[in-house]
Amino acid sequence: MAILALGCGLWAAACTCERAGDGPVADGGAAQATARSAQVVALDGTVQVKRSGSMEWIAAAPKMQLFSEDKIRTGRDSFAELEFESGGRLRVGPESLVVVSDLRFDPGTHARQTAFTLLEGMVEAELRTPESAASDFRIRTPTAEAAVLHREVLFQ
Repeated sequence: MAILALGCGLWAAACTCERAGDGPVADGGAAQATARSAQVVALDGTVQVKRSGSMEWIAAAPKMQLFSEDKIRTGRDSFAELEFESGGRLRVGPESLVVVSDLRFDPGTHARQTAFTLLEGMVEAELRTPESAASDFRIRTPTAEAAVLHREVLFQ
């Protein structure tokens, strides 16, 4: 299990469902990867989601699915916890803003590509050991990027 905490001046997570209409996603002409989602499993206080392509922030709710390019933000004294299909979790701290940058699964290699962009605030991730050595988990900020493979990492 790997643990990653990252702070920036906000955060998000992932799960098991496909968005209606999503199918295989081309990966530079190589293997086909399937677009995946993250699920909100816990929240407290003010937590909002902005869907990709939308201008409107809506209230987050338990079991809500998040997809690539969706955003999640938390208010003061608020948090959200997201769960990935692999069983890992991402906790978004108070006054945070996170973009779901990439959620893909390659059925051929069992590789999971997971990335979030922390625009402000703090996130903490608890990850399971990946099924594939080709799996990748990243948290980006405007000035840095942290990647995790098979170990505990703390980055602030």
